[in-house]
Amino acid sequence: MESLSSQFGTFAVAALIVYFLLRIYGPTNDSNLLNSARQHAFWCAIIGFFASSSSNWFSDAINVPIDEQSSLDTAVSIAVAATPGVWIAFIYIASQYTWPRKLKPLRTATLTPRSLTSPIPKKLVAALLIVLVLACVSLYSVRDVTAIAPVPELEISTDDYYSSSPSQDGLRAAGEVLPFLYASLGFLILAAVIASIVILRRKPLPGISQHNNQLLRTTWLNRLYRTVAVSIALQAGEALHYKARWFHNESSRYIDGSGAGIDYMESMSRIGGAIDSTANYAVLGVSVIMFLWQPPTNFENVAAKKRTQFSRLREQLLSLQFATATLTFVALFIAWLSLPEIDEYVMPTGERVTWMLFILTGAALFYLALNALYLGYVNAVSRQISSASKHYARLPLWPYICAGMFVVTSVYFLIFPPLDYLWGFVAPSKIVVLALVVVLISAHLGFVWFTRRANIAWEVSADEETWYRRVFELRSLRTITAAIVAMLVVGYEYPVRLDFLAVLIFLWPAVIFLERPVGGVAKSLKKSKSS
Repeated sequence: MESLSSQFGTFAVAALIVYFLLRIYGPTNDSNLLNSARQHAFWCAIIGFFASSSSNWFSDAINVPIDEQSSLDTAVSIAVAATPGVWIAFIYIASQYTWPRKLKPLRTATLTPRSLTSPIPKKLVAALLIVLVLACVSLYSVRDVTAIAPVPELEISTDDYYSSSPSQDGLRAAGEVLPFLYASLGFLILAAVIASIVILRRKPLPGISQHNNQLLRTTWLNRLYRTVAVSIALQAGEALHYKARWFHNESSRYIDGSGAGIDYMESMSRIGGAIDSTANYAVLGVSVIMFLWQPPTNFENVAAKKRTQFSRLREQLLSLQFATATLTFVALFIAWLSLPEIDEYVMPTGERVTWMLFILTGAALFYLALNALYLGYVNAVSRQISSASKHYARLPLWPYICAGMFVVTSVYFLIFPPLDYLWGFVAPSKIVVLALVVVLISAHLGFVWFTRRANIAWEVSADEETWYRRVFELRSLRTITAAIVAMLVVGYEYPVRLDFLAVLIFLWPAVIFLERPVGGVAKSLKKSKSS
């Protein structure tokens, strides 16, 4: 089973690109100092999280390549082990000195005593220490892993039989790699301590009250400790996957021509699978808990935003996207666990790849179904305005041109894969591939048809209603495009991983294609109270 933590790099690349796009196209004229400070803290935390959790150094360190069977270089290994901690320390410290110009910290004198420990979220620190202890227990449990020698390429050829198997990397012993994993945890804690000191001793921001300055420090520390906790969980998960890999390798050591050792093989394989699942679910659980552990929001003198029908419309769209995307990724992760395992002792088939394509298609349909169910609910509660005219318009042409290029290219390589590049790959049926693509395109067309005819429950202008429906159409377009691209870059398991491309398409900001309506013609429809 593939390590869950190794997938964070995929989201890192995609999310960072999305972040820069939003910074370029997003509004920059916010005159509220507190809002600017909170936005700066939020985006720096996003960068820090993805940068620190995208390193896959341990998975590379435990491998023993067939052509380079040398011991690890101590200096280089320490440097790569320190990467997550260095990223966290650098970003959280640098962000304290890269505020927008209007937020440059000033040295001010005050008679009010200030405690350096009061902003520290003590319950979160306790949770971080619990995660650290559990991580150390996980590392201690893999101390007995022994080295496994790499296997060279094997060819068996007779007059009527030919068989070949590629070379396989070996596995380093726990005594060789665990010290660097402990060092990585130490660097993470050290980064948290140093960044905390810098945050606590930072000069207060001008134009912001002492209370709000303290809450800003608490917000920084909250996100710092949550990021460190997830990073520690990722390192512990990698250690457990390392142990599971040893069991999977051990399971094949006692097979002979008469079939002896099958029970042992199945037992070791089950243990390895259980450890893999434990690691994945533990990392997922810690990540969810830290994600839900929100920073304080009780800032004083915060001007309430003017609530309009359009603002409620936008909030509903953001909430719906967050909920449906989260449920889709969770469903995709659970379905991925049910994929058939690769049996190295039988001829390869296209069964696993075919199931991957079905799962990716199902995930896209699941996402569209969730959005359609919500629109159906809104349509049902808005029947009193069903006779009113519906305001909608097609998307600009160039989103469809971009999507078409991705779809056509992906479908071509799905049907005619480069088999010389994909060693030992068995392509799925061309009819199955085409059928799944047709299903996705049909689902998109049906979803667009429904979004243009469903009622909405907000009294907004014609331009705003049109924008609302176009956002749904764009989400559907990028979802089916991402699914078809994922069939190729994920389902066909290219040696060069391009998973981030599918994730990037799925998360591409709507603001790049659609301008938010400003003003617009007032909608003539008014809800009838008598209805």
